[in-house]
Amino acid sequence: MKLGCYAQSMTTPPPVDLTNCSIAATLSLIGEKWTILILRDVFSGVRRFDDFLERLQCSPAVLSARLKTLTEAGLLRKVSYKEPGERERFAYHPTRAAVDLLPVLVGLMQWGDAHMADDGSGPAEVRSKLSGLKVRAALIDEAGETVSPSDMQLLAVPASTDTAA
Repeated sequence: MKLGCYAQSMTTPPPVDLTNCSIAATLSLIGEKWTILILRDVFSGVRRFDDFLERLQCSPAVLSARLKTLTEAGLLRKVSYKEPGERERFAYHPTRAAVDLLPVLVGLMQWGDAHMADDGSGPAEVRSKLSGLKVRAALIDEAGETVSPSDMQLLAVPASTDTAA
C-alpha cells in the first residue's frame, strides 16, 4: 500500500493532492499525548476533572486546556453536576465523534502492545462483553470483509460537480 504523498509507480495512480489532508487535520486536534490519554480515560469511565488529574498526573492547566479543546471540537460534552454543599462542576462524556475515534485508540494500544512492550503485551486488553473474545482493530471494507494492506490503494476523491446555485 502506498500512502506516501509522492509515492508513484507505473501501476499506481498519480499521487493524491494531500493539501487538505484529513490525517494532518485530525492530528492537529488529537495528536498530543494528553489529549489521547484523556480520551483513553473517558472510554475507561473517567468523567470528572479531579479523577482525570489523579490518573494522568498532568498539570491542572494542561488538563483544563485539553478538556476545553475536546469539548469545543465536539468530542466531549460537559454535563453539569453538583455535590451537596459544593459548587457546580462538570463531568465529561464522549460524543458520537469520540466513539468514532475508538478504533484508532484501540489500534494505537494494540500497536504499542505489539511493538513497544518488552513481552509483546500491555497491561490491558479489549474484550467483548457479549462473547468474552478479544476485540481487534482491523481494516475492513464496506461489506465488513477484512482487507490486507497489500490490497489497499489511496485514490483521489472525484471533485464535486455540484453546479446548483
